[in-house]
Formats: sequence, C-alpha cells, structure tokens
Amino acid sequence: MKEKLEKSKATIVTLILPILMYFVYKSLGILSNFEFYFYLAFFYFFLLMSVMYLIIEFVEKIHIVNEEKPKYHLISEVLKFIFLISILFSTYYWIINDNNSTNFLNVTKGNKFEIFLDFFFYSLTSFIMNNSSEIKPNTIIAKAVVLTQIIASFTTLVLFLSQHKEFGNFIKQIEDRINRK
Repeated sequence: MKEKLEKSKATIVTLILPILMYFVYKSLGILSNFEFYFYLAFFYFFLLMSVMYLIIEFVEKIHIVNEEKPKYHLISEVLKFIFLISILFSTYYWIINDNNSTNFLNVTKGNKFEIFLDFFFYSLTSFIMNNSSEIKPNTIIAKAVVLTQIIASFTTLVLFLSQHKEFGNFIKQIEDRINRK
C-alpha cells in the first residue's frame, strides 16, 4: 500500500509541476532570450521525463495485470493512462498558448477553463490518432510538443500490444494459419 501511495504522489507531482513551473516563469517578469530558451529547454525536458515516467509506470501495471488481475483491470489501467497523459499534454498546450496565443490556431476564445477543455479534447483526439479538432499547432514550440505526444501515443500502443499476452497469442494464431496455407 505504501508503494502504491508513493507512485500516486509521483503521478500527482508529474501533473502539477508544469503549472507550478509556469507560475514561476510568470513571476520572473521579462526574461532575456537566453533565459527564455533555457527555461523552455528545461520545460520541454521535464515534459519528456514526465512522459517516460508515465509510460514506464503504465507498462509495469500492464505486466502486473497480465499476471495477477482480471481483464477488466486492464481496461481501467488503459483508460486511466489515456486520461493522465491527455491531462498532462493539455496542461502543456494550455501553458504554451497562454504564454503566446499565436502558438496554436483556431483556439476558442473564452475563459481559461474553456480553453483548457479545448486543449483536453485536442490532446485526447491526438492520443487516439484521429484528431478531428480544428486546433492546429502554429509554432515550432507547439509542433514539438504535439510531436512528442504523437510519439508517446505510438510508443504506448506498441508497448501495450507487446506486453499483452492475449494479443501475442492472437498474432501467433494468425501466423500459424498463414504458415499452414
């Protein structure tokens, strides 16, 4: 139980730290170009570390579910991971857009919560790889974060399929049928 609580704390920190980093950035005032790009590199590095942490935690949970728990736990772990990764990226999208509104095109004008919900929808549809949103990344910074989410989504899909035993058995059955013909 204590280990589970520790992992939950790490996940919460992973989701809240970008917002805290943004408030620190806003409180610093006007930054020089070097300071801005240094902060941006640190911000992006933290995004990469957060995504890797969430993916590794997800793969560990998938392995445990395959070995010990019923199948519905697998579905709940997958849905929880998709929700967490979408929240993480929508937070980054919102921060990037709040810093400079030209980073994304076609973002709804409204209060910050409505904009965050738009980015959550965009993040969720980007994760599922069927992006039907009108929001488009416009700058290199925005495109880099979106590309990171697409790579994280693809990596997660590959790792999930490679860890899930029944899927491996299904592929073997198909290969056996092909080889018999």
